Amino acid sequence: MKCIIERMDHMGKGIGYIDGKIIFVPKTIPGDEVEITNYEEHKKYARATTYEIINSSNDRKIAFCPYYDKCGGCHLQNLSYEKTLEYKKDRVANILSRANINNEIEVIKNDFPINYRNKIELKVIDGRIGFYESKSHELIEIKECKITKEAINKFIPLLKDMELKNGDVTLRCNYNDELLVWIKTEDALIINEKTYPDYKVVGIIKNNERLYGEDHFLDKVGNMFFEVSYDSFFQVNQGINEKLFGLIKDNVSGDVVLDLYSGVGTLSIMASQNASKVYAIENIPNAVINAIKNAKINNVKNTNFILGNVEDKIKYIEDEIDTVIVDPPRSGLDDVTINKVLELSPDKVIYISCETQKFAEDIKKFKDKYEVSKLYILDMFSFTYHVEVFCVLTKKMIKQKL
Repeated sequence: MKCIIERMDHMGKGIGYIDGKIIFVPKTIPGDEVEITNYEEHKKYARATTYEIINSSNDRKIAFCPYYDKCGGCHLQNLSYEKTLEYKKDRVANILSRANINNEIEVIKNDFPINYRNKIELKVIDGRIGFYESKSHELIEIKECKITKEAINKFIPLLKDMELKNGDVTLRCNYNDELLVWIKTEDALIINEKTYPDYKVVGIIKNNERLYGEDHFLDKVGNMFFEVSYDSFFQVNQGINEKLFGLIKDNVSGDVVLDLYSGVGTLSIMASQNASKVYAIENIPNAVINAIKNAKINNVKNTNFILGNVEDKIKYIEDEIDTVIVDPPRSGLDDVTINKVLELSPDKVIYISCETQKFAEDIKKFKDKYEVSKLYILDMFSFTYHVEVFCVLTKKMIKQKL
């Protein structure tokens, strides 16, 4: 069966029609003509499992990664970088329109869309190192990841020298190409301390035990330094993170700021330059320890870091809050947190999200009292369908006064 790909869905798959029924075709783009030989039949749609591109779209590009066809990491290497930005803008606009959010979207591009990731998570099975194939637990063995920083890629072969047979590996890299290695495994690892300085390895952690060096390193955003532990959250793209800092600086206002899901304190510390007091809530103990140290490193004295779940600790915030910053996990905000933010009634809510669908659902719950005044997408995750959304919500009566 032949069909022409007409558009792409929200996860980067091509969409065509056969006998009036929608069919999803992975790794295809609008304008591709495909011959489908096998597909899964569902009630309202079909999903191609075996197919061949018989005529390529004029927009099709050859993927720069040899693992692209099978790896489940990148979705859009079949497009030029500029075309991926067009797709992402249309994707976000489509999702938000369903929540009646039709603001103009400003796209902030990644200046270095290859070798930009400062963190990678690998699977090791029977000594083979790689990623899972898309939609399966079949391992795709790799030698490098083209969107990950070169310092990380150089270290990957050393995992075999450690005699790691099975486990999960997180490799992190900072601004100075120093590495932090976190391995979850039951294997007895071979540690060769003479080798690691050549690769600028700062520390190796097995499960939660430090085997070599430190369990943290220093990273840098703009002119600020941040201690980051092996299990703390830190944005994966340093260049885009600096642009995110700029947006925080430009949009935080008022006397008191509340930062929810504050991680190692990056946004709290940035926001502190525009406020007299900042409250920050985070539930990872090491991240809060990092945040307290980071305030000292950057000579910031007006931040208050609180350890605990946001939905629990936010109940105890009684100050008059001018700006709330939320950067939640992919699951978004819970109703307790949303209701407490509405009760605090700040002039602004800055919502940062890496999950557009959940973001749209949450924003609808603010719309009686707030409206979207600014909307950006930052290309934090180039050549994937993911984006970082930055939204400024302004209290309606405040905007009317302005």
